[in-house]
Amino acid sequence: MHVVADVNVTPIGAGASLSSHIAACEEVIEAAGLKYRLHAHGTNIEGSWEEVMRVIQRCHDVLHERGAPRVDSAIRIATATDKDQSLEERIDKVERKMD
Repeated sequence: MHVVADVNVTPIGAGASLSSHIAACEEVIEAAGLKYRLHAHGTNIEGSWEEVMRVIQRCHDVLHERGAPRVDSAIRIATATDKDQSLEERIDKVERKMD
């Protein structure tokens, strides 16, 4: 099943600065070959249900390996059975209506 997910992965107890941890998760997503877009409060990820869940799990693993004793994720997932709509198509559709 094709999904577009909005994911916010937060290491807890890893210090005040999170940017290097976020970058480590972005590298995991990129290495998986999934389409993604970083934004101010998380990352949109596009792929199959299994691929996206595997990447989120790997982000947790990497953050624990980097010393975070706890990791918290907020995940929103959109699925559709009537059509596959990519992340770009969803954004483009809204932007066209703004013109």
